[in-house]
Order: sequence, then C-alpha cells, then structure tokens
Amino acid sequence: MAKQSIKGRKKHSPVARRTAFLVFFLLVCGLGYFILSGRKLETTHYTISSEKITGTIRIAVFSDLHNHQYGIHNQELVRRTQQEQPDLILMLGDMVNDDDPDIGVVTALCAELKKIAPVYYILGNHEANLMYLKSGYQIPLDAYLIQDGISVLYQGETDVKIGENMIALGAFSMPEKEYSEETEQEKADFEKSNAFKIVLSHYPSVFSRCLWDADFDLAFAGHYHGGQIRIPGIGGIYHKDEGLFPKYSGGLYKLGRGTLIVSRGLGDHTIVPRIWNRPELVIVDVVQKD
Repeated sequence: MAKQSIKGRKKHSPVARRTAFLVFFLLVCGLGYFILSGRKLETTHYTISSEKITGTIRIAVFSDLHNHQYGIHNQELVRRTQQEQPDLILMLGDMVNDDDPDIGVVTALCAELKKIAPVYYILGNHEANLMYLKSGYQIPLDAYLIQDGISVLYQGETDVKIGENMIALGAFSMPEKEYSEETEQEKADFEKSNAFKIVLSHYPSVFSRCLWDADFDLAFAGHYHGGQIRIPGIGGIYHKDEGLFPKYSGGLYKLGRGTLIVSRGLGDHTIVPRIWNRPELVIVDVVQKD
C-alpha cells in the first residue's frame, strides 16, 4: 500500500504571533485615539484686518452643535467663550437635531451666552425641519429664542454697532438651489452698505456658486462638519451635498472680494466618527488695518 503523505498546518512561531498581536493592538489603539480625539473641543483663532474697523472686534462663531453638550449644560463651552471675551456671538444653524423635539440644550446655551455678548442666530436645515413640519414636528424655536432675547436673522441685512464700529450682518442662509431673484436684490442692497459687511450662511456651497464675487468683507458658514474625516494638507473627505472633497469643508478661504471662514462645527449627526477633525469654537479678531 502506498504511503500517503500528511501535511500538517504550518505553525507560527510565538514571536510571529506576538508581533501580529502587537500590530493589531496598535492599529486598534490608533483608531480609538483618532475617534476619541475627534470629540475633544478645540478653539481656533483667526485674525482679519480692515480699514473699516477702529480698534479690535472679537467674534465667537458657533455652528452645528446638534444638541451636543460639553459638560453639564455645556458649561465647558460657556467657560471657553467667557475666557475669549467676544464682542459678538454668531450662531450658524443646526444647533439642534430635526429628529429630536427637545430644544432645551440650545435655549439653555443661548441664555448663558447672551450674558457674555449679543447673540445673533441664523437657521440651518435642522431648525427649518423642526419649525416647518418637515420632520413631523412643528416647534417654533425662533419664537422661543426671540422671547429669550436672542436675535434671529432670516434674510437680508441687520445693522449692529460695536463700540465705534458699525457692522452690517447679511443673512443669506439658503442652499444655492433656493437662491432667487429676490435674494439677488437683497444681496445688491446689502452690498451698498459702507459698514464692515459680514455674510452669514449655513451653507458653504452658496459661496462657490452664488456669492463668490459678492462685495463683503467677511463671511461665515458651517454645515459640512469639516468633511467628517480630514486628510492633513488636503481637507475634508466627504459631505452628502457635494460628495467627495467638498470645496469649502473647513478653514479660511479667500474669495473674489472677501474672506470666508467655514466652521468644522461643534457636534455630529452621523454614524461616521470625526477623524483628524476636532470640533471647534471659532474666534475671529477683526483688527484695524494700519
């Protein structure tokens, strides 16, 4: 009878097994670190100079909180804002979630922030969905905010005086598909102002398609959450509105005649974790140009 050769399974040495386990362990730890660090709040500072400004105006910018809390009742977020001593606080929308009727997080936060500086709030898509039944709820968030002394801006210009400086806030918080002839007229009226002009929009895409060459000094937007996952030196990877590598995913951008700052936001409303993309409180100093 012919002998049958029996091949045994190849055995890995103890050193190879330990090495494989170590590599796996380091990969898991690295991924865990990036996910956890993506939840840690940071403060991002910018400085803009203008001949229209006397002295310095400090602006704190909040966007896309999505009902997240930094400490009990957002004490950490309030504390950081107090430390920065802003003259003006701007909220760019999506501070709530459209699938959660509880608006107590944002109203409580606004109540604390208005003790620090005047608060101006524009609506994002989540606020609009909550307020206009698109989510199954009809919650008059704007009415509650106004009742609490928060200025809610819908569309067009609002003038604000800070010290000796006149600031024109232009609210254009619509996606580019809703940009209309009426909006174009409001933009033309806003551009006539001689004040330091700040444009507020929840949507960055409105700048790439509708407001790129508008006559303003400074603009703010949010919505893209920094692209959720960021590649250093390149930017955000994805947002459903624009797909891969959205043009203005987070940071400072020079447009035709003005400067756009896009916040990476303070919270999330997605299962994809932030990686290389910490949530941020944006602080901007507008200083007198020599």
